[in-house]
Amino acid sequence: MRWPAMGLLSASAVIDLTNVAAMAEYGLGSVVLYLIPTLVFLLPAAFVAAELGSTWPGGVFTWVHEALGEKWAFCAAWQQWVQNVIFYPLLLSFAAGNLAFVVSPELARSGPFNGAFVLAGFGLCAAVAMHGVRHASRFSVWSVVLGIVFPTVLLTVLMGGYLLGGHASATPLDARHVLPRWSGIGGLVLVVGNILAYGGVEVSAVHVREMRDARHGYPKAMAVMALLATLIFVFATLGVAVAVRREKLDLSAGLTQAFETYLAAYGLRWLTPVIALLFVLATLGSVLTWMLGPNHSLLLVGRKGLLPPFFQRTNLHGTPTALLGTQAVLVTLLTLVFFVAKDVNQVYWALDAMTTQLYIPMYGFMFVSAFKLRRSRPDIPRGYRAPALPFLAWVGIVSCALAFIVGFVPPEQLGVKNPLAYVARLGGLVFTLAAVPFVLYARRRPEWRQPSA
Repeated sequence: MRWPAMGLLSASAVIDLTNVAAMAEYGLGSVVLYLIPTLVFLLPAAFVAAELGSTWPGGVFTWVHEALGEKWAFCAAWQQWVQNVIFYPLLLSFAAGNLAFVVSPELARSGPFNGAFVLAGFGLCAAVAMHGVRHASRFSVWSVVLGIVFPTVLLTVLMGGYLLGGHASATPLDARHVLPRWSGIGGLVLVVGNILAYGGVEVSAVHVREMRDARHGYPKAMAVMALLATLIFVFATLGVAVAVRREKLDLSAGLTQAFETYLAAYGLRWLTPVIALLFVLATLGSVLTWMLGPNHSLLLVGRKGLLPPFFQRTNLHGTPTALLGTQAVLVTLLTLVFFVAKDVNQVYWALDAMTTQLYIPMYGFMFVSAFKLRRSRPDIPRGYRAPALPFLAWVGIVSCALAFIVGFVPPEQLGVKNPLAYVARLGGLVFTLAAVPFVLYARRRPEWRQPSA
């Protein structure tokens, strides 16, 4: 794999458009709300991942293992894997909303429709993943180009033509609206949670071994990913904010709403279903990328003797079938919530909060490991040496700590009546799942280790 392909594969993990409609509510101020996470999280994470990935191939387990030992490395790899169980339904329900909008807008709020789409989408991605990394990575790369890059460029062009044509913007575009409005601590949850809009920087690191000239190519791939992600998030969000008024904005179908507005102005409204299908394609590509990285990473971890033999099973293409099957069972159980929920938007926000709280600790481990390895093993030749890495690592650590703390505050969009009960339920889930690797590590057996690990 060449570095441009790795950059696009990494971008397919980082770029998901699930938060675009929610951020569009902030109008022009959303630019600041993207630039802040870019500076305090994305750039530190990209630089750190470039140094670690080009020096110690293998992903987050290898990095944390080198710095903090096997137990904490297992914990980090587990956090990366288990958050996907929550993330898959969140991502696929976003695609369901966009597809439903062009068929019947009422379907976007239908729990059974969202649940059925999540199960069908997950099953389709799992079937592609079964054929191995080579075919699946091609699908992921093309899904980024056709389902994210192309629609975002088109949306930006349409937005420019729309404004130059004399149409009024749905959001104020004057300079005094550059700073986002303050809506209290509940609104801050969305802002801080936007840090995880850039989550996934490290996912493709497990595939470094499949790159040509990884030492020089992987840092270039990280640069492509960081630039592409920032530009796409900013312009996609502004495209929605200009086209759709805040009170009419649908959280899952906001992008399709924007395209419908722009295309209708040029008499091309019939193209809206095509755009919605491209967003579905992009979502499936992102889901597939997440299936590839964390499952292969945890498989390598398991073969070191940290998972029972059953979970180390693969097929002829090397796909970790037992781990993927386990995720399928858990996703199916979680998706049942859609079939009984009264408000799909509340399920959406709850899944978003759980994903954030499960994923952030892994980044804390990554930043701490980079800081420690630079001090404890300075003489190891680096494939790429990140500038001012101790400073970048500390910025990342502080950002993760603040995001984790604020993440326990109920989002105002959830309309939580009992905040203490919300914190108790979310905290109970997060800490219960976080305890699993410690239990498995304490019960590990020598026969679990494969000789080839």
